[in-house]
Amino acid sequence: MKKIIKDYFSFSKKERIAVFIVLLLGGGFMVLPHFFGIKKKAYPKNEQLQQQISVLQNSKPKPYATTKEGDDNDWQQPSNYPKVPKGELFQFDPNTLDEAGWVKLGIREKTAKTIINYRSKGGRFRTAEDIRKIWGLRKEEADRIIPYAVVPQSASASNYGGYQKPVAANTKPVLLDANTATPEQLRTLPGIGYSLPYKIVRYREKLGGFLNMLQVKETRDMTDSIFTAILPYLHVLPTEIKKININAATDFELSGHPYIDRTVAKAIAIYRAQHGGFHSVDEVKKIVFITDEVYNKISPYLEAK
Repeated sequence: MKKIIKDYFSFSKKERIAVFIVLLLGGGFMVLPHFFGIKKKAYPKNEQLQQQISVLQNSKPKPYATTKEGDDNDWQQPSNYPKVPKGELFQFDPNTLDEAGWVKLGIREKTAKTIINYRSKGGRFRTAEDIRKIWGLRKEEADRIIPYAVVPQSASASNYGGYQKPVAANTKPVLLDANTATPEQLRTLPGIGYSLPYKIVRYREKLGGFLNMLQVKETRDMTDSIFTAILPYLHVLPTEIKKININAATDFELSGHPYIDRTVAKAIAIYRAQHGGFHSVDEVKKIVFITDEVYNKISPYLEAK
């Protein structure tokens, strides 16, 4: 046992010298940084610069003044911040309203002067939407007042020379039937513009007639603000609805109706071919994917002859 220990844990003279050199080098590398470390050069402090930095840090500007001490959530609008004018909304004719009237609506005085100057040089508003063309009028201002603008029918005619006697600002449009009104009559409604009356009539023809006022709102480009403005002057009277004969119409003709998509039209045509036609409109409900909601919408416009 002693022989084994001696063989494995004894070193020759050369091995002892090598171990000593390795230890010596390792110790030297550990000690050298203490003698040859890099010394940082100390730069002189600029007292004046330090004072300026301190002043800037302590005088940080506050863009908004608080209403309560220490409360940063409740702030007051700075005095130099442009205020949004608040005005009174009322029906008006943009071709006759004076400067004071525009200001009363909430339009800035400078913009009101621009409008009066525009009219004095022969400019006229053919539709309520023409108000947006005024230089300096903000979009939110136009959106706010246009539903209340009433442009006389003669003002929107192609021959504008016929505009002689404008309607007074407080004149109300006549109550119209959505099922019989012409585009020219619909253009007298407040804020409706020039193109929307034609879209209402086209949509009415595609449907086959309006059953209620909510269908008028479905017209393309009809916004909530315009619909709200015209609602007091438009109603739906009972009328004869134009119906589609589901026993004779092709799937192409059926899909031309706004409430009938191509899938439903195709299914109606296939069911008709398989069962020899429909005995009543109620049979349409037998088509699997025609829900009660779809049926309730399309059934008033269908007939089985």
